[in-house]
Amino acid sequence: MMMRSAWSALEIGQASAVTLGHRLPMLAAAPFFPEPETLAEINRMITEKVAATLEGSFAAAGETTALALRAAIGRAGPMELATAMLTITEAVTKPVHRRVRANAKRLSR
Repeated sequence: MMMRSAWSALEIGQASAVTLGHRLPMLAAAPFFPEPETLAEINRMITEKVAATLEGSFAAAGETTALALRAAIGRAGPMELATAMLTITEAVTKPVHRRVRANAKRLSR
């Protein structure tokens, strides 16, 4: 699970760099040369971030609730707590990971 989380973090970083490399020139030019495609990309960027934040927050809340319930009934030892922290982290980052990889792929075409 630790290796999967580390790999996910590396993929997010790489895909974010690719996405930023494509979007920063658009963002820099938008105030001076507003094109419909650029404005649509800015709108997409904002809505994707809000959606990923909400989706990740709800997923993390669900995993945290499951952990709290296991702890309340005495089924959460030290190993389960450590594993649950990685599970919560994965739940939070999964929507971001999916979207940033899709953006990097789409913008690289």
